[in-house]
Amino acid sequence: MPGAMRIELLPARLGDCLMVECLREDGRPWRMLIDGGPPDTWPLLEARLRRMPADDQAIDVAVITHIDSDHIGGMIPLLSSDLAPRIGDVWFNGRTHLPDDRGKPRSIDQGETVVTTLMGAAGQGLAAGRRAGGPLPWNSAFGGTAIDSSAPAGVVQVSIPEGPTITVVSPTLAQLHKLGAKWTQVVAQAQREERPLPQPDVLEPLVDLQALASRKSVKDTSVANGSSIALLVEHRGASAVFAGDAFGPVLAAGLSGIARARGVKRLQVDAFKLPHHGSQANVTGALLAAAPAGNYLVSSNGDVFHHPDDIALARVVTGAPMPPALWFNYRNPRTERWAEPALTGRYGHTANFPDPAHPDAGVVLELPARP
Repeated sequence: MPGAMRIELLPARLGDCLMVECLREDGRPWRMLIDGGPPDTWPLLEARLRRMPADDQAIDVAVITHIDSDHIGGMIPLLSSDLAPRIGDVWFNGRTHLPDDRGKPRSIDQGETVVTTLMGAAGQGLAAGRRAGGPLPWNSAFGGTAIDSSAPAGVVQVSIPEGPTITVVSPTLAQLHKLGAKWTQVVAQAQREERPLPQPDVLEPLVDLQALASRKSVKDTSVANGSSIALLVEHRGASAVFAGDAFGPVLAAGLSGIARARGVKRLQVDAFKLPHHGSQANVTGALLAAAPAGNYLVSSNGDVFHHPDDIALARVVTGAPMPPALWFNYRNPRTERWAEPALTGRYGHTANFPDPAHPDAGVVLELPARP
């Protein structure tokens, strides 16, 4: 019997680029690509996609969680490439999906040309049909409307025939309002791709994780991050949360709402891709309590913003009901400290890294099927 889900975190530097495959008994897996990392991730992503069998390079859904260069950069050349026709649906909240001050969607002439400017040929393909076959499908699973967690009754959910069930956790309609008000500034910032030079990383000893976890953190106030599409994916008894850069309180509220709708106290998930690359501003105790996981995934090389934060991982290790497994798509001095025998012996967690023989493959987590 095949497993349920295969999650691959490609080495996307400071960004996110995830391939999620939901395995089936017969036939090819259902595939979701989440973000494309910064622009220089594209050669690696392209090579990964072209390594798939020539007759099976389909991507059922390509998710662009939000407009930040470390998430959207590698998606731009993908959507402009000869691989684009193999994408079944693009999930992305563009300018036309954002409510205006009256709560109504904005028209194309009010700003979708900005998306075209940002995404070049890809934007033209999404907005105006850049190839003979017409435009790429855009949020078609949601009737072409915005992807958000608001629903008059229950939760926002998509069920794929013989595939996964996907529930929207973030963003809220309020966060899309905020993005709509600052769309031009957010796009301009993404276009600039301002990247500070790497700075020396000052590493503190990991001794008392309880004390570290209890330190106070500032809140994430980035409008772009707050608009992140975050998803709960469930297939064959396995479950995973893919959080983008979403706000901790928004994620906690969304996951708690799903639990209430199901009549359970809290969700139990197998894997959780930590928001904002393991930033202490986004990884909160309330979030971890809302959906405890057995595996926590981090996507970051840490060379600019020094993610993952020690405080965030201390909250994970000390807050999980059972000792968790940490999964890093880079092995470096910041992450390998979490595998030190004295630390793992004291707290019981494990740390996993990419196979050194295949560094371009990132780290891979396979989840088994369960009844």
